[in-house]
Amino acid sequence: MPLRILPLPQGSETRAARILDARTHHLASRGAVRESGPVSPPLLLCTLGNEAYGLPLASVAQVVPFAPCTPAPGQPAAMLGFHGRAGQVFVVLDLGLALGMGAARQGGHLLLLRHAPRRFALRVDRALSAADSLPLVEAEAAQDAPGQPAAPRHGAIAGHAMAPAGMAGNGDALVGLIDLDRLLRPFMAGARNTDPAATGA
Repeated sequence: MPLRILPLPQGSETRAARILDARTHHLASRGAVRESGPVSPPLLLCTLGNEAYGLPLASVAQVVPFAPCTPAPGQPAAMLGFHGRAGQVFVVLDLGLALGMGAARQGGHLLLLRHAPRRFALRVDRALSAADSLPLVEAEAAQDAPGQPAAPRHGAIAGHAMAPAGMAGNGDALVGLIDLDRLLRPFMAGARNTDPAATGA
């Protein structure tokens, strides 16, 4: 089934996650971006605040507008509750909180995942687009760009890639690559121990 991105109810939300051209020029000058070098797998690009992230495209079944969840009391703050769609129940995680950052903004998108022992959905500020393979960026260069916030460090960030201008903002953008196995592992036990039927999801 092809990936579909459903529009937000109101299309006036600003598309965030821009990395200024100065960072790109700095990375390129260090040889961090190599057109003939290693590349990422196809990705779904999304934003959290001013940062861009990429998830393996094959792991995302569908993108839908965020809707209120059925709560899951007693679970970690990042586990927002349950989302039911087409007879399936997804455990909803706020991607920002799961990465140790701030929560996603009000509204936004849900990324419905597949290929997991438990069905999960990730809440993000905005899903942007699918991207073919992007050039990978050296870890040192991703941290050293002057005048820019440091690239977030988290066990679920497997590396970084560079998206060309217009794909994840007005300029070229540094994209954090999400390792879904690492991201979801801390929440597996809570998802198994919570019965969605008891919540009415």
